[in-house]
Parts: sequence; C-alpha cells; structure tokens
Amino acid sequence: MKTLCLLPLTLALAGAAVAAEDTRAPNEGELQSFAAYYQAPPGSMARPVFDVLRGGAVQGWRIEAWTEDKPQRAAWSLCFAQRHGHAYDGKAWRATGATRRYVWLDRSSDCGVSPQRVLLAQPMADRDIVTVLEAQATVLQGARLLFAGNTQCAPIRALPFKLVGLDRNQGGMLLLTYLSERASQAHVTVRQRGRELTAWNVKC
Repeated sequence: MKTLCLLPLTLALAGAAVAAEDTRAPNEGELQSFAAYYQAPPGSMARPVFDVLRGGAVQGWRIEAWTEDKPQRAAWSLCFAQRHGHAYDGKAWRATGATRRYVWLDRSSDCGVSPQRVLLAQPMADRDIVTVLEAQATVLQGARLLFAGNTQCAPIRALPFKLVGLDRNQGGMLLLTYLSERASQAHVTVRQRGRELTAWNVKC
C-alpha cells in the first residue's frame, strides 16, 4: 500500500477528543458553499466529513472538509480508503493537499462501509496491518493491566475503547491509539514478534 502526504496521527485525531464547546456542525452556508465547490467523482463517498474546530480564522473557527475515494481491496480481507482535505477561509474552499488513509477488515467483495475504520499514519506492510486489526482487542486487554500503574490511565482503565489510529514510533515499535466512549485517548506502544503483539507501554 502506498500513500502520500499523510498527517501526523496526533493531529489527524485531534478532532476526536475535543470538548463539545470547541467543535460544531457546519452551518447551512458552509454546506451550500462546499456543495457548489466540490463535484464528487463516480464511486466516491457521497457525503464529506466536516471538521469544524475552534481557533481558526473564520470567526474563530477552523473549517475543513474531507472527501473520500471509493474503498479498495488490498491483501486478504484488508480494505482501505483515502480522504482528501479541503479548507474554507470564509469566502471560498480550496484543496489543501492533505490526505488521510483509513484501513479496516471486510470480507465483502466491495469492502462495504466499515463501522470501525482505523487511521493509518504511515505506510505499513499489509500483513502487519492485518495482524494489528485482528489482534487489537487482545492488545487492549493487555494494555489495561498497564493502565493500572499509570496515574493518567488508571481512572479510565475500565472504559470501553475502540481502535482509531495505527502508527509507529521513532524506534519502529507499533503505536496504537484507542478512543473511549468519553473521548479520552490511550496510546499503547506494542512490541511485535512475527504475529505476536504485546502491549509494552501506555500513555493517556
């Protein structure tokens, strides 16, 4: 799998953990202006995904939209789709050149619509991605034991989590990002030996 211009994982996931008052839905004018600006190619995702976060130049908001290409099959049951970023300056939309790639497992022929996509922060071998996606629930169970010894992680140890991001740290170890139902994030460093994955360190 080949990808270009991927955003750092912490930046791309920032919108997933912001407080409710720091984000909002796009207003009608923003929706209409994007509809006039963007013509979706055949097979692409029908509706864009909007990120509207406080702290931008448009009356204090940063307004972005993400359009998605048609999902594609990789190896085995692995599927992926790439999203492209667009930004609004209050007057016009423009393509930013930023991309995000999402991966998931699906055995259907067209890859379907996954309820749990995972943001891939950098290129990885298909086999490694499949190994992580198949074992991520077991990795989380091991990480919960490490949560107990971390003052920031201990209070959220028992919360339900889902895998939202996959990366590697500077040392080459896998870095899995989980998001709780309360929008708190847990970053789990994982040691990999073949298809064996072991939670090694945690940060919340």
